Amino acid sequence: MSMFVSARFVSAWFTCACLLLVAPPALAGDPPIARALLAPELAALNDEELARIGAMSPLPALPADPTNRVADSLAAAQLGHRLFFDKRLSPKGISCASCHDPALAFTDAKPLAQGIATARRNTPTILDAARRRWNGWDGKFDSLWSQALSPLENPMEMGSSRARLLQVVRDDPDLRARYNAIFGDFPSELAAGARDPLATVPAPVPATAPATQALIDATTANVLKSLGAYQRKLLSGPAPIDRFVDGLNGKQGGDLDALSPAARRGLATFVSKGGCYQCHRGPSFTDEEFHALGLAGANGRVPDDPARLAAVDFLRANPFNCAGILSDARDSAKANMVKGLRRSSELFGQFRTPSLRGVALTAPYMHDGRFASLDAVAHFYDTLVGASPIGHHGESVLVPLDLGASGRADLVEFLRALGTDVSLGDPWKVNPLVEAARTESQAVGR
Repeated sequence: MSMFVSARFVSAWFTCACLLLVAPPALAGDPPIARALLAPELAALNDEELARIGAMSPLPALPADPTNRVADSLAAAQLGHRLFFDKRLSPKGISCASCHDPALAFTDAKPLAQGIATARRNTPTILDAARRRWNGWDGKFDSLWSQALSPLENPMEMGSSRARLLQVVRDDPDLRARYNAIFGDFPSELAAGARDPLATVPAPVPATAPATQALIDATTANVLKSLGAYQRKLLSGPAPIDRFVDGLNGKQGGDLDALSPAARRGLATFVSKGGCYQCHRGPSFTDEEFHALGLAGANGRVPDDPARLAAVDFLRANPFNCAGILSDARDSAKANMVKGLRRSSELFGQFRTPSLRGVALTAPYMHDGRFASLDAVAHFYDTLVGASPIGHHGESVLVPLDLGASGRADLVEFLRALGTDVSLGDPWKVNPLVEAARTESQAVGR
């Protein structure tokens, strides 16, 4: 997975999955940045490189999700908010927030995700996940709502089931009332009784009838869509780079001093000789594509994680995908992207390019958390020490950047300017259950 990519690499052909993606914003029509406003650190950049800076801000409006009819429902987001922090969803007392901690930019600050067991990959932030074309390191999911089921049922993560999820909603008066208000009455066929169709303790109900299983799946999809609605509220705030670009464009509130001299030198490297812009471009600093960029596998040699290759197989077969029967827009553009996915050996070892917004808050880095700091990431791409053998399912041949210690430090300083305080008093980024208890306690004390 790339964090920086040398401008001096030889690209291979992209797979069908990449061809289906929307092209990055064009730079040709962007108004030119006035050179008179440029600090000395940026004065040597050409017009194309300056246009890359101009394209870094502002963030566009949040894209719609027609596959989720309650994507922008406040009530659905409120239900999802409560479920996200609810430890009852897992028999081991693990909630979504156990790994996606708001205090850690919705990560867990660990190299590898730690649920019931240690997972194989790093916990990615879910800030701005609603802006992503695919979700997960390998793009295994085409929507936020479909993604929510995987950690729930993964035995290494939450070790739960969709039946338990529905039990929690059904048996909690507040959650059930919220569900009913959004989706209509909770199905009577799934009511508790002598033979509870959702029973998971001490053992699952054997041989669930197809009609009952279909109802469980449809009701699960509703609950998942509320979780998707909640995650659409988790957005990053303005960053120094936004104020800086506004300053270059002469906009009110702009600040040409929002970036330090070191950060400006790092920015110059980012859009020019560093080549970082080739994968990390636009206001989200990602091309939304998949790459295999020379990281050795867990075996210490060639990459051994199939990544996007296995993800395509999973996604096409997943009944919760955007083209499936549980989607609310089976003929939408998102659904058609899934329908068009094709398997190719070139997908082996490819991971999604992460956004760099807020990247300084989300250490450790890469899909397997191998780099503890941005300095370590910059050192790897500057020297390629520890890279895997050339040509093993790789789409590019990297060469060292040769920035040296000072050049790497400047680049890291720029990356720090892409982040902001993730809390900002945002009520969506706190545990609503704790807040409700605090409010109640304060009311009693009056």
